[in-house]
Amino acid sequence: MTVLVTGGAGNVARMLVPYLADLRVRWTDRVAADGDTVVGDLTDPAFVASVTDGVSAIVHLAAVAHPASRWDELAGPNLTALGTLLAAAEEHRVPRLVLASSVHAMGAYLHAGRTPIDETWVPAPCCRYGSTKAFAESAGRAHAYRTGASVVCLRFGGVQREPFTLGMRPTWLGPDDLGALVRGALTADVGYGVYHGVSAGSRSWSTARATAELGYVPSLDPDAYPVSDDAASTLCAPDQRYA
Repeated sequence: MTVLVTGGAGNVARMLVPYLADLRVRWTDRVAADGDTVVGDLTDPAFVASVTDGVSAIVHLAAVAHPASRWDELAGPNLTALGTLLAAAEEHRVPRLVLASSVHAMGAYLHAGRTPIDETWVPAPCCRYGSTKAFAESAGRAHAYRTGASVVCLRFGGVQREPFTLGMRPTWLGPDDLGALVRGALTADVGYGVYHGVSAGSRSWSTARATAELGYVPSLDPDAYPVSDDAASTLCAPDQRYA
């Protein structure tokens, strides 16, 4: 299996490196992470066509991932780049795509107190960034329908080596669980699916569908790590209301 990983210089990709070590991986990003990274812009159709040629799977991690981002900051990296990548994947008949979504695509449920949040519920973004991820899930569904490719969308929580605050614990996704989730997404017999990516013990997010369809059984317990007393949620709450 030859896998293209976008966003190769980012935190999530760097954490994935040891879990993809037995695969042929083509890393790409706008900046170089190391000598193996192909540098280019995913909004450039010619560049995307070159890096997707000959791959059997794509793990699309590249995005602006800041919840407070403005629309003009999100449009190119999160929307245009996705469309360019899907077009190239269709042209080159790439049979499997793993798209990084986010728990921010469902964050409004959390602030409404509707927990545990089920993977099958319709998206309810809590911010502009979350809405771009909900769009990615919808675009992935259309791609799977049109092409017959397998498209797996993973709603990552806070991907960090440790959950450094109390507020991060419910959405934390640690390294071993990240690796297991992505490996499951690359091999499962799934036409299209959306799954929550959090580590063990979360009372806010259900991973039942990920367990049943991807074989994902999280092993890392966030309660086993010492954290600060910051109890704030890592998901964004509404910042303004109109009378």
